[in-house]
Amino acid sequence: MKQGVFVNILSIGCNYKPVRGGVAQVLDIYDKYIFKDFRFIANSGGGGFRNLRILLVSICRLIKQLLSKREIKIVHIHTASYNSFYRSAIFVSLSKLLGRKVILHIHGGGFKDFYKTNPRIIRKILEIADCLIVLSGSWKKFFESITKKPLICVVPNPVVLPSNEDLDRRVHSPLLRLLFLGLLDQQKGIYDLLQVLADHKEEFEGRVLLNVGGNGDVATFENTVKKMGLEKLVIFHGWVSGDKKKELLLNSDVFILPSYVEGLPMAILEAMAYGLVIVSTTVGAIPEVVSQDYGYLIAPGDQEALLDSLRSFSVEHEQLLELKQASAREGQKYSVDNVARNLEIVYRDLL
Repeated sequence: MKQGVFVNILSIGCNYKPVRGGVAQVLDIYDKYIFKDFRFIANSGGGGFRNLRILLVSICRLIKQLLSKREIKIVHIHTASYNSFYRSAIFVSLSKLLGRKVILHIHGGGFKDFYKTNPRIIRKILEIADCLIVLSGSWKKFFESITKKPLICVVPNPVVLPSNEDLDRRVHSPLLRLLFLGLLDQQKGIYDLLQVLADHKEEFEGRVLLNVGGNGDVATFENTVKKMGLEKLVIFHGWVSGDKKKELLLNSDVFILPSYVEGLPMAILEAMAYGLVIVSTTVGAIPEVVSQDYGYLIAPGDQEALLDSLRSFSVEHEQLLELKQASAREGQKYSVDNVARNLEIVYRDLL
């Protein structure tokens, strides 16, 4: 799909090299698989004074590119909430001042709470843009309820599907292999999962293995695993990407993300593409992509329901295989090609 209208776009967002987090992963896929020439300006990617320096440099780069490259017709800005949104407002205003169409692409699951902090200013910034891209139908309804001016389009996050060669490398295990990928934070629900395993350790030891990949407060996580005596049940891999991440996805049965706040998690879409059964929560856009045909949804913090979902699985049960096959079929919807076609429609509508 790397052709046509995509060469007229300038994208702005967080630094995505190395890939850390969902937005960075989206940008990396756009670069590698969707855009012929991914014109990109990083407007964040550090902390403190480094972030300020990146911001100032990126403002200068934006002005220079829009003044010198008239072929750029659309500025596509990837943003989230709080500092990310207010930082993006600078680029929205400058791009409009310099005569370009502007897309604000809203990522992350915290925008509703963020909007309550300053509705008038946030709404005004949203309405400067020509188009909002959101991740699901429910997010589209939310933004339609707070602003009437911009075009609002649904474009889900893209995932790279595994090849047949990848799938042939799967290894069977007598254990039920669980996988968690994400920030090691209470809001991601990882500590709820650890508590469930700890409370029923005797039941799960020798039957279940939880692989965890992520970053954040690693010391607290590792200390919690040790304190709960979960060393036989939990393997921590640190931050994973590339071949290591692929290996974990290929050789897992169930992906668990019991989050309290989400938008449309890349990790869930990727797990579906690899045919993992999903256990997650009824937050953000998750209920729009996870159905009972291939997953289980629980309320955030409901450890009893989380326990019930784990008890329902057996590696030898035919139902688990059927759920995994259904998940893989659904994951096809979020392929790079499908998302690229959705993006092209949005771009053409603006040109």
